[in-house]
Amino acid sequence: MINLEIIDVTKPIERGRVYYPTLPTPKIDLLRHYSLGHDHWSSSIQLPLHSATHIDAPAHFLPSGQTTEKILVREFISFAQVIDCSKEEIITKECLSRKSIKTTTTLLFKTNCDASNYTYFDVEAAKFIAENKVKIVGSESQSVDRFGDRSFSVHKILMSQNILIIEGLHLKQVKEGVYLFICLPLLIKDVEAAPARAVLIKI
Repeated sequence: MINLEIIDVTKPIERGRVYYPTLPTPKIDLLRHYSLGHDHWSSSIQLPLHSATHIDAPAHFLPSGQTTEKILVREFISFAQVIDCSKEEIITKECLSRKSIKTTTTLLFKTNCDASNYTYFDVEAAKFIAENKVKIVGSESQSVDRFGDRSFSVHKILMSQNILIIEGLHLKQVKEGVYLFICLPLLIKDVEAAPARAVLIKI
């Protein structure tokens, strides 16, 4: 058996939890259950696809962008650098310039966040990331854009450069460094986002 140190960086999907203020909360209902006199347990779930840990596909903001099932699964497996921005209110170009960005395809940002008060990226930071040929940007925040900013400039800058966005990660227990990152979205056809299970593997 291979002894790997695996860190689960996924936020769970919870019934009734607010992940983003303008979206409905997940609903998990019992279809069958022992407490209802049945001999097995079966449930159904209804939720926005942008709940908890999830992938934003380019179609989220680009009319001609790919939907989730069209993104090759190998795109979600890469070396990733975890960057601690938990003391920042806004991730700026200057903030990123102070960090030693390695030659990885994925940047994951530790941030402070709750449902409506979270760390976000400014436009210059998004441009800086695009210029450094990053393929995936991941954040603990539920959006890379400021809450209430209806221009969604950061999403559009990143997606126009084919940069995938992963939101709602759980990186509180993770130290800065480079890891193997695996984040596999549910295979749902013709949608703009999908919940995902994400792990880091120490290398």
